Amino acid sequence: MAKNVLSVKGVYKSFFEKPAVENLSFTVQGGETFGLLGPNGAGKTTAMRMIMNIIVPDKGEILLNDEPRKNLKANRFGYLPEERGLYPGAVVLEMLTYFGTLNNLSRRKAEVEAIRYLDRLGMVEYTDSRINQLSKGMQQKIQFIAAFLHDPDILILDEPFTGLDPINQIVLREILQEYKQKKRILIISTHQMEQAENICDHICLLNQSRVILDGKLSAIKKKNRENAYIVESDSSLEFITSFSEINILEAGNTSYKFTLKDDKMAVTGLLKKIEAKADIKKFEVVEPSLHDIFIKKIQEQSKDKE
Repeated sequence: MAKNVLSVKGVYKSFFEKPAVENLSFTVQGGETFGLLGPNGAGKTTAMRMIMNIIVPDKGEILLNDEPRKNLKANRFGYLPEERGLYPGAVVLEMLTYFGTLNNLSRRKAEVEAIRYLDRLGMVEYTDSRINQLSKGMQQKIQFIAAFLHDPDILILDEPFTGLDPINQIVLREILQEYKQKKRILIISTHQMEQAENICDHICLLNQSRVILDGKLSAIKKKNRENAYIVESDSSLEFITSFSEINILEAGNTSYKFTLKDDKMAVTGLLKKIEAKADIKKFEVVEPSLHDIFIKKIQEQSKDKE
């Protein structure tokens, strides 16, 4: 399969003369997990709905492999909205089969695929249950299957892990990993920064309708390092508080987080000083968490506007 590329170029959308997204541009490569992140009201839902062609941009364009979104068939897309849309009185298997046929699957194929994913997600015994008889977590799994059943080229998931226990989160991540391996386009929006950090290869952070950060997660984390280090030992490391070349950030008896006062200083020399007095269990560069970067960038934007 050719490499898929979704391009969002200079997209603008307003409601009642108030911008929802401004000059929104990003590119998603097939085979990567793209995280569309931001606080409430940042423009994420508007962006996803424009990709789904539920609403149309006022300006700009959305392309899949250089083909305009408006020319693409709906069954090439799958969407799990944050506002769930299941029919409360519907029977699970009948409803999933119906959604599959809407997306161009034969009834038999839709039924087979629905049962397969119900089984993987521990729901096969509920095929004849009604939606309103299921727990919130069970309904979440049914909603996911409905979005994914027809194996779309682009899958957009808004808060996909809400209501799922840790075991089902693992199963869902396994299914999504298999999907990525087909070089399909996967877009996830979530407020759970730890989940985003664990599964996203590329992130786009929106705030107040604008992109404030876009790029590979690994490169973003590297760029936002504090040049901080953590050293741990099984014995006391209190002696390093006397080292004049470091600033202590966090102190514990056997674990210290610190920065170098001189960024150009070779850390190997410091490491040898510590090793001369204690056996080191761990010594590593501190990577900033996605949560920390998220907060930092939004605060920086707020300061710039002030």
